[in-house]
Amino acid sequence: MSNKDLFYFAARCLMLDDHPEFRQEIIGKISADTINWPIFVSLCSTHLILPVIYLKFEKHKILGLLDKELADFLKEIYNLNVSRNNRILEQIKEVTALLNKSDIHPIFLKGAGNLLDGLYSDIGERILGDIDFLVLENEYLPAAKILEENGYSIPEDTPKYFIFEYLVHYPRLSNPGFPADLEVHRLLNKVRLRWFNAGTIQNGIKPVKTPKGCFVLSDHDKVILNFVHSQLNNRGHSFGIISLRDLYDLYLLSKRKPLAEVIPHIKCKGKAIAYFAFAREATGLDEKFFCGTNLSGRLLTLKHDLSYSSPLFYHTHRTIRFILHKIFEVYLVYIVQTIYSREMRRTVFLKVTDPQWYRLFPKNYSDFFTPKS
Repeated sequence: MSNKDLFYFAARCLMLDDHPEFRQEIIGKISADTINWPIFVSLCSTHLILPVIYLKFEKHKILGLLDKELADFLKEIYNLNVSRNNRILEQIKEVTALLNKSDIHPIFLKGAGNLLDGLYSDIGERILGDIDFLVLENEYLPAAKILEENGYSIPEDTPKYFIFEYLVHYPRLSNPGFPADLEVHRLLNKVRLRWFNAGTIQNGIKPVKTPKGCFVLSDHDKVILNFVHSQLNNRGHSFGIISLRDLYDLYLLSKRKPLAEVIPHIKCKGKAIAYFAFAREATGLDEKFFCGTNLSGRLLTLKHDLSYSSPLFYHTHRTIRFILHKIFEVYLVYIVQTIYSREMRRTVFLKVTDPQWYRLFPKNYSDFFTPKS
């Protein structure tokens, strides 16, 4: 199986609950010995879905067909993630309590929010990178200060040219006593997403059962955030690289909120339709999941398949996109905004006079070739 075939195979493994007929297809491939298991494990690890793959294989009695060493490895990864997520839930409880003392009630986002909201059937199903939460604009810096006064700190390699009060989210905060870093957000995107930010989602938030004193997004807004995170923030639409973890979250969210009902509320409708249509095709789900596609969707699938099939296309396309993004979406925007924004003038001055900014450019380039979570 090629890398592209393994991607689609992994996507179908995630859908076993709704499509048990995939089990026979999987068993057939195992019997025919057509699966390159080291590459499959590497792909699932990169996409952060090994625990859920373990759960699907166990539930549908596929685990026993695997090599014992592989089966034991998947079980170990799952068990480690259960332990880590339990610790993360305790961390969320403590963070919430700290902020509540100052009458700050965090809104947890993405994986942390989904975990608190019971989206997953098992606590070990989802790997969490960090804990993202949203606070009101006037609570942004106070919330970060509270955390810093209680054992959290900014990593030493944080660029010195960051002006914290201007950032969309505070630099990551870590605490050696807890497993996950924290990201304090005040807006999901300061410029491009005026149609989806702290103000637009506030009426739809809902409290969680435990811990008390915190909130999560509505299912409607969770779908939008999944699209924003995957296709805009991580530029999945531009680069044609789609996270299987994001697709699995979208699949679970679609059971709560039909995707067609969310489309009218997304400004970038063409990109959203493309993403949802790709998810339907990749996972083998029928039109009950999402009906329709567009040219953008066909191009997204083409870019995705070529990126997996051709290293030359992947690196060339990604390099060109990186350069165009930096020139037209970053540097030219900076120049224009310096004309009327004192905030931007200060930001640009600090960047161009800091040697660290120039040293980070090669790292930023390499990060574009690393799948985002």
